[in-house]
Amino acid sequence: HFGHASEFQIYEADRTGVRLVGHRRASRYCQGGDGEDEVLEQIIAALDGIDVVLCAKIGACPRERLTAAGIRVIDDYAFEYIESAAAAVLRAQAAAPRTVARTA
Repeated sequence: HFGHASEFQIYEADRTGVRLVGHRRASRYCQGGDGEDEVLEQIIAALDGIDVVLCAKIGACPRERLTAAGIRVIDDYAFEYIESAAAAVLRAQAAAPRTVARTA
């Protein structure tokens, strides 16, 4: 459960495989059943540079805040091995149609 995490394991995934590259510590967002806004902001800062968070469960508020920070939240692979889940996300991203962004 996202709210109970005190550490995030950081993986890189590409065509050559999935590798653990580090850890990032964080305070637990969920304290006695309620989320702490200040802690969530610290978690988002700790996840700077991360594209995707895989988790088993996550509440609506932290999901929305992570999404607003540019971090995709995926809970479709709950209870699977992290390496398998990360590889599945990479395959899904590779299969997704590409869009072209235009700016002026």
